[in-house]
Amino acid sequence: MTIKSLTLHNFRSYEHLELEFSDGLNLITGPNGVGKSNLAEAVHYLSLAKSWRSNEDRLLIREGQPSAYLKAVVEEGGLSREIEIEIARNSKRISVNGKKIAKLSELSKLVNVIIFAPEDVKLFADSPGQRRRFLDLAIAKKSPEYMEVLSSYNKLLGDRNAMLKDGNPDCRLLTIITSRMVEISEAICRARAEYVAKLNTVLPKIIDELSGGGHSAELTYRSYAKLNEDFQTSANAAFERALEGDCRHGSTSVGPQREDIRFLFNGRDVAEFGSQGENRISVLSLEIAPYFLIEEREKKPICVLDDVFSELDESRSGALLGFIKSLSQVFVTATKLETDGASIYEVSPEGINARRN
Repeated sequence: MTIKSLTLHNFRSYEHLELEFSDGLNLITGPNGVGKSNLAEAVHYLSLAKSWRSNEDRLLIREGQPSAYLKAVVEEGGLSREIEIEIARNSKRISVNGKKIAKLSELSKLVNVIIFAPEDVKLFADSPGQRRRFLDLAIAKKSPEYMEVLSSYNKLLGDRNAMLKDGNPDCRLLTIITSRMVEISEAICRARAEYVAKLNTVLPKIIDELSGGGHSAELTYRSYAKLNEDFQTSANAAFERALEGDCRHGSTSVGPQREDIRFLFNGRDVAEFGSQGENRISVLSLEIAPYFLIEEREKKPICVLDDVFSELDESRSGALLGFIKSLSQVFVTATKLETDGASIYEVSPEGINARRN
C-alpha cells in the first residue's frame, strides 16, 4: 500500500500543495516550525480521518478559511483509489473514487497508516488508559467489529456506574447489566490476548535490529479474568468480589476498562527501569510491529515517523535508518537527515523542494 500523490488545500499551514511520493523512504526535512509535522499529519489523517495532534478538526483548517481539503491517490496491488476528505468546522465529508463512505471504519480498511509521534515516547509512563487506547485502535484496524463490541461494553459500563453512583441500585437490574458486561468482555479480552501474542512473534526481531543486537523484548497482558479456564465463572467471581467496594466508591473497578499492558526490555519493565532511549526504541518497536503482522507486501501499512531521530544516539539512529529502508513506504520528518535511496522533501517558508537522493 502506497500513497502516490497528495493534494492539500487550506490544511494547517498549507494554502495549496500538490506532491507526488515514491515507494520506500520519503524524508521530510527542514527547520522547526515550517510545516513538516503538518505534512506528516495529513498523510496519517487519510487513514482515520482523525488527527493524532488534536481532537478538534476545526484546528486543521487554515486560519480564516471555512474548510480544508485533502485528496490522495492510494495504490494497493495494482488497484488505485482516490481518497477525498473535506473538513468543515462542524462536519466532514469523505469519499472514495467519488462515492461517499458511510462509516469511518471503512476508511482504515482502505488506507492503513502507522504513526510514531514524539509524545508517544511517554506511552509506558502515561496512564494505563493510553496503552489500552493504543491496543484497542490497533486491534480495530484488523477487526472493525472489535470497536463495536468495545462500544457496547462501554455503554453498559456507563449504565452500571450511573447505578452505583445512585447509592441505592436496583440489585436485579445491576445483576443483569453485570452479566451482560461479563458476556461481552470475553470477546474483548480474548482479542487483546491474541493480538499481544501475535505482537510477541515479531517484537524480539525488531528490538534486536533497532538496538544493535543482544536485547530481548516482550509485551505482557493480563486479563481481569482467567482466559485459559471458564472465563464467565472467573469474571463473575471478579465482579462479585469487587461489588462492595464498587458500591462504596460509585464506580466499576474490574473489567477490560481497568486492564494494562507492560513492555519488558531485557526482562525488566521499561517504564520503571528503561532509559529515555530504551523507552523510545520500545515504543517505536511496538508501534511498527503491526507492519510485520501483514504478510502480503501490497497490503503493508504506510508508516509515518515524526521526529523519531531527535533523541537517538548515533548508533541507534544508524540502525533505525537501515531498518526503515526495508519498509514499503515510510514518511520521516527530521530537521536534517541525508541518506542514499530516498526521496527528499525540503520544507521551508517559501514552499517544498522535492528531489531524489
